[in-house]
Amino acid sequence: MSRRELNKAATRQAIVRSVFEQLQSVGYEGLTAESVADAAGVSRRTFFNYFPSIEAALNEPTKLLLENAVAVLDEVDPGIDLLSAAVTTVESLVDPALLEPIANLYLLASEHPQMARMQLEAWNDCAEALTEIITARAPNGTELAARVFAQCIIGAGKAAFGQWSRQLTEARDPADPRRTQMLRATLAEAIAQLRDGFPSLQQRAQHTRKA
Repeated sequence: MSRRELNKAATRQAIVRSVFEQLQSVGYEGLTAESVADAAGVSRRTFFNYFPSIEAALNEPTKLLLENAVAVLDEVDPGIDLLSAAVTTVESLVDPALLEPIANLYLLASEHPQMARMQLEAWNDCAEALTEIITARAPNGTELAARVFAQCIIGAGKAAFGQWSRQLTEARDPADPRRTQMLRATLAEAIAQLRDGFPSLQQRAQHTRKA
């Protein structure tokens, strides 16, 4: 990267870091572009040069995680079947620093529609990127098959986040220090369900037939 690119990346990181610091200190309702820009040491105009809104800045970790997952999947040995490659990709997301802000944002988005829309856009962008990778890894497959497969993976991810959120609610401890590890484990389990053909559902179906 050139010095200019490095400076732009540093500025972007500073803005994202500041928006999360402000979120912790003043809450979502107290966030403004001016306060975040001041905390990051940049002007309000610079803030909007990098992000169109506060919500976009908050959503940056989600975008980065999904982009990182897509990149990891793209590097997995082409000889490995797609579902096993997807499991490997999810299991690579071991850094709590990546998952923690996303976990916070998911819980926050349930109360703020604009945040929920931004997250949905990030998931949709990820689905498009996955479709391209799947098409490249399985050139004999149809476009529809690739899109369905990508949506299955994305759906599993969304289901995992939802399950994880309910688990926290039932435990009545959303600040559980183990919650990031819980989220990663739930994500891996969700993708494994796809890979293994939903074994618990198959067992139920077999039991029903015998009865």
